[in-house]
Parts: sequence; C-alpha cells; structure tokens
Amino acid sequence: MELEIGPFDPALHVRSRDHYEAVRREIRLLELQPGSPAVRLEELAQRLAAQFPSSDVDEVAERAYRAGESKFVARVTIPDDLVTAAIQACDEIAALLDDLDRWAQDERANLLEAPDDVKRYRTAYLAQVQEQLEAAARTADPRTAAANRRKPGSP
Repeated sequence: MELEIGPFDPALHVRSRDHYEAVRREIRLLELQPGSPAVRLEELAQRLAAQFPSSDVDEVAERAYRAGESKFVARVTIPDDLVTAAIQACDEIAALLDDLDRWAQDERANLLEAPDDVKRYRTAYLAQVQEQLEAAARTADPRTAAANRRKPGSP
C-alpha cells in the first residue's frame, strides 16, 4: 500500500526530525535505566528501522525546506503484509512519545523536551498515517482484514 504524507510544513518536519535526533544522541550519552522512556525510544527506533523499509520522507521534506516551499508531500510504500505491524507501531510510537514527554518534564531526566509545535506535528503526522493504514486494513483481502482486526497476542 502507498501512504501519502502531507501536506506538511517542511520547516516543522525538519525541526521535529532534528529534535528527535538530538534526543536519541542524548540517550546514547546518558547512562539511563533499562525500561526508561528514553531507552525504550531508542530500542523502538532500532526495531522499526529493521522491520520496515526505509522511506525518503526526510529527504523530500529537506528538499522542500531548502527550496523555501511552504508544504511538502511524500509517498511511502508499505508492503501489504506489514500493514498490521505498522498500525501497531503507530500506537506504540504515540504512547512512547507521550511517556517521553512526561519523563522529559522531570528535571532529573535532563532530557530535551519537545516544543509544542513539534508535539502537534507528530500527532498530526501519526494520525494521518494511522488513518490510511486502517483504511487499507479494512479494504484488504478478507483473511488479512480479519487478522488486522485481531488484537496483538490474540489467537
């Protein structure tokens, strides 16, 4: 299936990407407890990078940003057999980023907190992706659609 990402402000995408890259660098520098939101974010990023094909969303947004464009749209192909996993990944990402936001507010965490515009952007981005994935799951082959409706871990 093909996802359409956008139209979004490329400057906001670049700011969001740069923020989370900085957070991931901080995570690697800090000695954090296993299971902390920051450590779980790094583990999730590594797992998703291995599980899903790479996309050029960052490159498309970067080109639009450098060209001074006000919006960008990118397309991402997700193999049909990974739609269910992608829906679950969206849920995981959203929940983990919310945990990370709460954790970053604790001054002992010593971690960059996401600015409000970055939080709004990632919410809109994830909602757009999840809506398209769920629509694809509903229109998939009946056997695939039934599998997509099952909760993780259910028979």
